[in-house]
Amino acid sequence: MDFLERVKTAPAILTEGAIVTRLVYEFGLSVPDSASFVQLFQDDGRRALTAVYKSYMAIAAQYDIPMQVGTATWRAHPGGLVKQGFVAPNDLKTVNEEAVVFLQDLRRSLRLEGTVYVAGVIGPRIDGYDAAGAPDADDAYAYHAAQTEVLAGSGVDVLYAPTFASTEELVGLSRACAATTLPYVLAPVINADGYLPDGVSLADAVTRIDASVARPPLHYQVGCVHPGHYLDASTHTTWPDSSRVLGLQANASALPPEELEKLSHAAGDDPEVFAQHMTILHRRGAKILGGCCGTSEAHIRALARRLAAGTE
Repeated sequence: MDFLERVKTAPAILTEGAIVTRLVYEFGLSVPDSASFVQLFQDDGRRALTAVYKSYMAIAAQYDIPMQVGTATWRAHPGGLVKQGFVAPNDLKTVNEEAVVFLQDLRRSLRLEGTVYVAGVIGPRIDGYDAAGAPDADDAYAYHAAQTEVLAGSGVDVLYAPTFASTEELVGLSRACAATTLPYVLAPVINADGYLPDGVSLADAVTRIDASVARPPLHYQVGCVHPGHYLDASTHTTWPDSSRVLGLQANASALPPEELEKLSHAAGDDPEVFAQHMTILHRRGAKILGGCCGTSEAHIRALARRLAAGTE
């Protein structure tokens, strides 16, 4: 079953939980600028990535729930590559393709074809939480087109753009994604009032993006936000049509990102509390559910257990 059909028919789809915070706090690795792709090319880092991704995929297998798993390419765009010293002409293609093959091989080794779907991840040019300096739509299209094209040609099941602060940048990125043949999903950051950091409401952002391209996103998700904030925004603000926003990758902590970055440890709700919050959202129509900052295997396992048992 392909990803499009799975989204239509599955009662719930999991995503992975945190990658970067686990690399840092569980494995003691340095991941500057959240550029986890670097770890693919270091022995210790590759082993850590294998362990982290495998722990999430095993949950999908145990509970027989489909899972969308994102490549370690959030910073593998032109500027992000240069910042980490990847300056060879073919590095964009080499790094992004390696990240895809890495997950495909792991999925194959666990015999999870048809259960795990590989999402080719694209990140913002500058900052996922601050729209200052973000490119306008035309510049964003030109900037993101190369990475989008490489990921689309590498065999991913869906293109996925999480943790964006700027509607303008998402408009340009949507044009780049629409130029491929793959389904694509956008997942901006919002606050508890339902606004992106650029001051645009999620409802207005969705309307604008959908109107700007001939082939709109398959759907939207919300990235890097506490489930309580998602609930507040979806309950108390003007919210997009329910068919357009299908879920979230949630933080375990309600602290804002700038506060989380100051901590020397992973912080957040207990896994069972996190899972309870997430299943409340599932009852309210969120279909795609997973974790971001501060979440772990335990958080995703607790969520899967509740979904599988119907204890919502």
